[in-house]
Formats: sequence, C-alpha cells, structure tokens
Amino acid sequence: MINPDFLRLFFSTASIDRWNDQIRPVDFVELDKQSHKMITVWLLGRIEEEENGLAIDWNRLIGYGIVEFAYRAVVTDLKPPVFHHLLHHKKRELDAFVRKSLEGMVDDEFMDLFEEYTRSDEDLLERRILNAAHFLTSRWEFGIIYDFHPKAYGVHRIKERIDGEVEEYLELTGVRRLEMGRKSRDFLELCAMLRFQRRWAKTPRLPQTSVLGHMLFVAVTAWLLSREYGACPRKRVNNFYAALFHDIAESLTRDIISPVKYGVEGLDTLLSDYEKSVVEETLLPLLPRYLRDEMRYYVTDEFADKIRPDGRLKVIDDPELMTTEYNSDSFDGIDGSLMKVADHIGAYIEASASIDNGVAPRHLLEAKEELLKKYRGFTIYGTDIGELLKEL
Repeated sequence: MINPDFLRLFFSTASIDRWNDQIRPVDFVELDKQSHKMITVWLLGRIEEEENGLAIDWNRLIGYGIVEFAYRAVVTDLKPPVFHHLLHHKKRELDAFVRKSLEGMVDDEFMDLFEEYTRSDEDLLERRILNAAHFLTSRWEFGIIYDFHPKAYGVHRIKERIDGEVEEYLELTGVRRLEMGRKSRDFLELCAMLRFQRRWAKTPRLPQTSVLGHMLFVAVTAWLLSREYGACPRKRVNNFYAALFHDIAESLTRDIISPVKYGVEGLDTLLSDYEKSVVEETLLPLLPRYLRDEMRYYVTDEFADKIRPDGRLKVIDDPELMTTEYNSDSFDGIDGSLMKVADHIGAYIEASASIDNGVAPRHLLEAKEELLKKYRGFTIYGTDIGELLKEL
C-alpha cells in the first residue's frame, strides 16, 4: 500500500510559501507552482514530439518530475538561490540528505527512480524540458511580483536572472513559441489562474488549497496507485495527465461545490454539458491542432474507464477489465475509476489536514466521515482505500 507519509509530504507543499522575501499582491505556494510546471512540461514535450520528431520517454519525464517535487518538499526551508548554490557545490551531500529523508516513505522502485534521477545528465532531453518548465513557471509568478512593485530592492536583478535562465532553453520549440506566440501562452495562463480558485468554496480551511494544486495532488496519487497495481507504461502516463487536467474546465466555469452541483436535480448534467462546450469553444483552440484530440480524450468523462485503441473513445463498464484485458499500451487506456478514488483521497486529506490544524467547520467534519464511510472495506486493483484513508 502507498505510504501515507509520502502523500503527506506532497500535501505539505500546500503550506510552503514561495517568494516570501518579496512584496507580493497574492500568496504563492509550492504545490501550485509544481502543478503549473507539470502542465508546462506536457505542452513543451508534446510540441517537441510532434514538430521535431524527438523521442521522449514520458514515464521518465513524469517520474523525474515527481522526484523533483519530492526533493523540493524535503528541502522546504532553502531559498532558491541557496538551494541552487548547494546543488552546484554540495550536490552529493544534498542528495544524501533527501535520500535519507525519503527512506521508509517510498518503495524500492521509487528509490531506484530517485537514484537514476540524481545520476542523470542535465543535458538529457527530459531534464531540459523539466528545467525549462521550472524557469518558465517561476518567471510567470515573478512577473506578478515585479509588476506590483518594480522599484523594490533587487527585483530587477531577479528578473534579469530568470529571463537569462529561460533564454538557455530557446532550442526547445515550445519555449520559442511561448516567447513569441500568444495562443499557447494563453493556454498556460488559463491553467495558472486556477491557483487563485480555492477549493471548498465558503468553507474555512487551513491550508486553503487551490484547484491547481489539487489537480497535481490527484495526478501524483493516481500515478502512485497506477504503479501499485502494475499499470502498463502508457496508462501510467495517461492516468497522470488525465488526473492533472481533470478540473481544467474550472478555469472557465469556477469550482462548483458538490452540494450545489448534485443538490438540484439535473444541474450536474447541465453543468457537464456546459463545461464541454466551453472546453471546445475556448480552451481547445488555444492548443496546437495536433493536441486537441488528446486533451479532449483526457477531459471527456474524466472519471470513466476508457480506451482508445483505434482513435475512437470507448467506455468500459467493468473496471476490473482495465487491469486485465485492457492493460497494455495498444489500448491507450485511462483508469477513470482510479482517478475518482485519487480525487477523493485529495478531498479527504484536505479536510483532515484542516481539522488537524484546528479549523474544523461542520462541512469538513461531515465530508471526512462520509469519505471514511464510503471507502470502508473498499479495495480497488489490490489497494485497500479504506485502510489508506484511516492511515491518513
């Protein structure tokens, strides 16, 4: 079973402030930044594949991204300049510290991935895509800070440094497009704005996680659950990105809480139809044409078990078939049932963490109990979700 401490480590990044030594009009947290980064990774990677014919190992790319996420979660107290200075001068010692911190939280497979990442060459294509996405998303955040108070001490120097870092990755077609174009930049802008939409509207919580951060937590959880049951390589990738994009329509519709969505008869269907229309009319046109069907596949009936062996979507009614008959790359499958469970694990840890932090309104207490009751004795693909929630 997934170690609950590992999930807590990822969730702890919802409380890690970014740019907290700068004058900020809004708060920035690490969980949101990492989510924005992995969305950017998808766009950059797919552009390189489609337009330049480069072969990208997507399981390596996602795995390295999650290792970087865990790495940053461990070294929470280091400011970026200090962090990068230590990586440059004391990398072996820093790696050892993170490795020791992760021991007992992760299985051998993840530790092997960690070792592979720490030994890998930064000129590896997957590493360059991750680094480019890191600097692009950091620059997006800092642009808000810079525009808010451009006369603050040191901000010009920071801006020049980040701009210079982005320039180092101009050989990537996607980076050049984001520098020169408009539509792909607007797509990432829409996604980034989800950091300002709070989950659990009208319910006080601590920490107040965003839709953007929740999307990444669900994606990482879906990826871990996929590894747990032995999903084929293609499904691991699909499950991660389908989960990462599962709430993307909320960039256009806002988060609608469940009591409203399901409390009015027929409203959930109406909202679903509306979300599909705004995705088609507003979101998809911002993507290159060759990525629109892929995004459509990810976000259509997001919690349905589905395959696409011949390019046409087919919903599978029996979830167990996804682990047997349809667990091969040729089916291009997505485990929607697994994503739904990951989504509920995300909701549970949000409610539970707030209660533990002393902010425990009735809605959170009720949600926690309802999820515990719903998943008591429930197992999916060999993982006892009820036990995992109790451990959390």
